Amino acid sequence: MADYKNIIYEKPADRVLRITLNRPERMNAMSPELLNELDTAMDEFEQDPQLSVMIIRGAGRTFCTGYDLGVDQKRGVGSRITRDRIAMQGLVTRWMRLWGLPKPTIAQVHGHCIAGGTELAGHCDLVFASEDASFGNQPGRTMGILPTMSMWPTLMGPRRTKELFFTGDPFSAREALEWGLINRVYPRDRLEEETLDYARRVAMVSVELLTLHKAAVNRFLEITGIRAAEQSAADLDVVAHETDTVRNWMRMIKEKGLKAALEARDGPFRK
Repeated sequence: MADYKNIIYEKPADRVLRITLNRPERMNAMSPELLNELDTAMDEFEQDPQLSVMIIRGAGRTFCTGYDLGVDQKRGVGSRITRDRIAMQGLVTRWMRLWGLPKPTIAQVHGHCIAGGTELAGHCDLVFASEDASFGNQPGRTMGILPTMSMWPTLMGPRRTKELFFTGDPFSAREALEWGLINRVYPRDRLEEETLDYARRVAMVSVELLTLHKAAVNRFLEITGIRAAEQSAADLDVVAHETDTVRNWMRMIKEKGLKAALEARDGPFRK
């Protein structure tokens, strides 16, 4: 097993793998190192015949607040646009990798699930959330669009997705359940128990059949062009990054700090 530092990889005897995002001091914001470890964990999960189901959760008081803006997420050679496009298409590849894992995956969400966090949860097969969970894409106000759209148009439909994208307003777990984004909502103190109980029930079915059930549903969405839609969204995100709005906001982060930039972005939207 790999030497993980940014996630916790727990492999008990019940065929259910628990992956915990373990950067609670950063509200589990996803750094390049964490994302690389998640890639490795997906490989180990897929290849391990003793594992049938994977649960992804967050340490501390929240699930995931997206990508870590305090570190450089874009690396490589070529022009700025070329580097950006490679990075955004890389995000699509990663999250479609999660979505395409042959075995079932469950996101166990509590607290905030924002922006890139919704990409992570959205590409799991199922999402169980606590009553205090909240979802949203507040970065869409100043940073661009979600490179993968987090499966929102597929799961909630285009009208609801546009409504949420246009303002970046957060929404509750109950609303997410009503709109088809998540599967179940539980009190915070029962979320882990209920998620694990369901995962163990799934693990009672043979992996061979689980993979076929999943493949049948995923292939239906493949036929509708879901991969091409996400790749297109990632390219449009690159375009967004070249707008004055996004470039000015990124400049504000450098000049005034992230806290001030977030206040300038989100303050006017508070009621």
